[in-house]
Amino acid sequence: MVLTSLTSTLTIHKQTKRDKMKTETPTIGSSSVGAILGMSPWSSPWDVWARMHGLTKGWSTAATARGHILEPAIGAHYAKINNVLIKEGPEYEADPIIGPEEWMHARPDFFVTSDKAKWLLEIKSTRKFDHKWGLSGSNGVPPYYAAQCVWQMAVTNDDRCDLAAFATLSDEYRSFHIYRDKALESKIVDYVGEWYDKHIRKGTPPDVDGSTGCSQSLAKMFKQESKTFIEPSEDHIELAVTLKSLKGQLAQISEEKRHIENQIKEQIGAAYGIAGVATWSQSKPRTTFDRSSFEADHPELAKKYLIKGDTTRTFRFNYTGEKK
Repeated sequence: MVLTSLTSTLTIHKQTKRDKMKTETPTIGSSSVGAILGMSPWSSPWDVWARMHGLTKGWSTAATARGHILEPAIGAHYAKINNVLIKEGPEYEADPIIGPEEWMHARPDFFVTSDKAKWLLEIKSTRKFDHKWGLSGSNGVPPYYAAQCVWQMAVTNDDRCDLAAFATLSDEYRSFHIYRDKALESKIVDYVGEWYDKHIRKGTPPDVDGSTGCSQSLAKMFKQESKTFIEPSEDHIELAVTLKSLKGQLAQISEEKRHIENQIKEQIGAAYGIAGVATWSQSKPRTTFDRSSFEADHPELAKKYLIKGDTTRTFRFNYTGEKK
């Protein structure tokens, strides 16, 4: 298996010297570029703004933890099959590499050297290679990862950034080649520079958006409630009317969706599915844990294994009126 091979070849050439350039002002790193450009499925411009102003902190997920664990092994596998040497980039706690502008920084995962050239290496792990990923050897990576590579090359002045990725569900390894495009690079740097000047230097917050990252940051930023109510303004009512309308549309669309699904199910009948259209498969019986009975029968044991989670806030929409 590829993962076994990755782990068994875990021989990394440690970087012993790093060019460290210090800066006291917040700087934009490559991992934030996709969010600023509106490409990231996990973060958003508002999320980046909140973190850079110290209003919220980043969070670690099972996916990020998995990525950190697999990163050295994927890098070693890349080095072995390509017969190159790799050196670790600056660690998170270390000073990053500063780019041509003082507000630009990068922490490449690895620096690659061969007999004829040098380039950067970015490491990614994913559950599976979906439609956003191309074939190995191409430049077909998700746009938010491509933007990250573009930014790193802009900072380090390298002309190539490879991306090595491993899909855990399929046990599949792929590598990609991103070459420097100075025209695209200039557009991205200019856009991010304008964003930085407006939202970081001048402090103007971006508009909140519908991204998961924005929702998570708002929940962290306003974790505690004051048990008070705000008197509704015209803006509040306008937002409420819009949300009420959207909820009504979503309910109608959901009903129409179920209607079409049921029509297809009727056509499938007792068959497994309609080839190339849909399947209607039979799931295995669900096994659940009867927590109430267990707590009643073994109260002390149940209490011993209870884990108290963090407090959360629940959003409930209860507007019923109409805009006057």
